[in-house]
Amino acid sequence: MGDEKLKQELLYMVKLASKYDFTRMEVVEGILRLENERQILGSVFGKRFKARIFDIAAGQATDEKCVICGKHADNHVICQHCIDTIGDSDYAKSQFKTVEKPKLKLKFNIKPAVKINLNLKSCLQVIAIIVLVLLLIFQIWIAILWHSIPNYNPKEEPRNSSFEITPVTSVDEAYAQILLDFPEEEGYTVTFGRMDYEYVGRFDLKPGDCCLEIEEGLSDEERYDYFFTEDVYIFYISYLENHTGKVGMAEINGDGEIILEGSFNDGRRTDSFYKFR
Repeated sequence: MGDEKLKQELLYMVKLASKYDFTRMEVVEGILRLENERQILGSVFGKRFKARIFDIAAGQATDEKCVICGKHADNHVICQHCIDTIGDSDYAKSQFKTVEKPKLKLKFNIKPAVKINLNLKSCLQVIAIIVLVLLLIFQIWIAILWHSIPNYNPKEEPRNSSFEITPVTSVDEAYAQILLDFPEEEGYTVTFGRMDYEYVGRFDLKPGDCCLEIEEGLSDEERYDYFFTEDVYIFYISYLENHTGKVGMAEINGDGEIILEGSFNDGRRTDSFYKFR
């Protein structure tokens, strides 16, 4: 066995003897388990050392001789003279210096840690700026959308029919009169709904007048005087564009008078009826 290997082995035994209590079996088992993996204690001294510490842990009687020099050892393993001699040797001191060098390097590794902290702080600042910019863009988008909502569904000014009142006697004639104001080629869809044969509560209106507004202004006598029954054709009208939708209902009587309800008369109450023609 080379001198370097023996020096390493003796120093290893001294370290173990100075550090651990061999009367505890779990300590000795850990040392022997590590020895089986590393195979450091291969000399005659190492074999004596392993046998001695196992006997001590097992509670067996042992002599007090040092496993290295054979002199009396207070700890029953290595005498104090061998511990001091090996611990103060040039080899042991060189090993201690080798172990201490990484500790000196650790002291000088503070700057990279500070640099990492600075980089983390910079990253957090960049992330915060990006989040604030995204929030600003989102707020601007909301403001633009808010101002553009009227353009998606613009209100239509109240209007009256530009055609003369023409009497009708059938659904087809009533349908033709409705198409004059709401032609299909302009995107309107007119659908016949039903015919009311006993429509009550009708009273005279001028084009543009609201039924509810006029009715609210009538006295009880006038209101009863204006009630009568007549046949009424009811049509449903719809109009769709990319961002605009209109829906309404038209009533036309035998005289060709038309009343509208719905969003075709925006700007006024869309739940009321208005005289259109």
